[in-house]
Amino acid sequence: MAVAMVACAAFNAAAAQGTTVVSSIASGSVVASMQPNAAAPAASPNCSRHSAMAVVAHQDDGLLFMNPDLYKDIAAGGCLRMVYLTAGERGEGEAYMLGREQGVRAAFAFLARQPNDWVEDAVVVNAHHIARFTLKGNPRVQLWHFRLKDPWLGKGWGSLTPLSRAELQPGAQIQALGSYGDVYTRADLVTTLAQLIRRLQPTIIRHQDHTVTIPYTQLCWRCKGHDHPDHIAGAKLVREAMLAAPGPYVEVAYVDYPTQERPANLPSDAIRLKTEAFQIYARHDYHYCQPDKVCREPAGPAAAWVQRVYTVDPGLVSGGIPGVFSPVSAAAK
Repeated sequence: MAVAMVACAAFNAAAAQGTTVVSSIASGSVVASMQPNAAAPAASPNCSRHSAMAVVAHQDDGLLFMNPDLYKDIAAGGCLRMVYLTAGERGEGEAYMLGREQGVRAAFAFLARQPNDWVEDAVVVNAHHIARFTLKGNPRVQLWHFRLKDPWLGKGWGSLTPLSRAELQPGAQIQALGSYGDVYTRADLVTTLAQLIRRLQPTIIRHQDHTVTIPYTQLCWRCKGHDHPDHIAGAKLVREAMLAAPGPYVEVAYVDYPTQERPANLPSDAIRLKTEAFQIYARHDYHYCQPDKVCREPAGPAAAWVQRVYTVDPGLVSGGIPGVFSPVSAAAK
């Protein structure tokens, strides 16, 4: 995978006791406004040594397709900033989105070996609000949520989603779910992601598979070589943002659904860790685990996904950093 070059941009967050900082980056300027009656975010950690920015479409994508590399980012003492593009609510409303967000917070607190205690605030990037959660026990771990609405725009597979339509169709707009209700065009998404790259100054950017060439409306569930349109659209937008914000970061793209078509390649300790983190998440997602019932996840394709991690470039299957786990066969196809 090619190594891109990023321009560093300075950002000084304003903070005040007993307030939430809403910070703004636009046209090279920094503006901060205060909203009362909320907790102040943790002080910005030093992320100069290792800083990963992982961009995914849905809340479970990183846990299923990028882990254990995300754990390795944390265990190495580096910074991990997860960026979730969609609300992942499937048209079922804000409550389901918030439940899925609770799930990823619980999972990443587990991966960081910290209590599940987070500071929430909102960051304004390119005039758009992004919800941010910072882990109190390890502020190097942050979760950023664009919360873009995510229903199918047709009867399901074979139709577009708001994100894939925005990526595909000039002039299409996509609205965020929640109180801000920000509206994005394709250009807005690319510019906002580029500004976020400049702000976070990652040493490695992780994203989903941009190489699937099947048209969005011809994709199907569990068909060989197919993926979700949001995974592909999000990855394309991230790569365009990287062109707008080049710099010395490593790029790693992850294979998603089609990993189930390849041999299991993680050692047993990595599978156990990945399984437990996903189980913790799944208990908050009623499409995986029903309340008051025994949760048997990972099941179905998820049972295969937790045993595998593959990147588009087989040479970077391990995520580009030495760490605790190494795939059994990095070159396996």
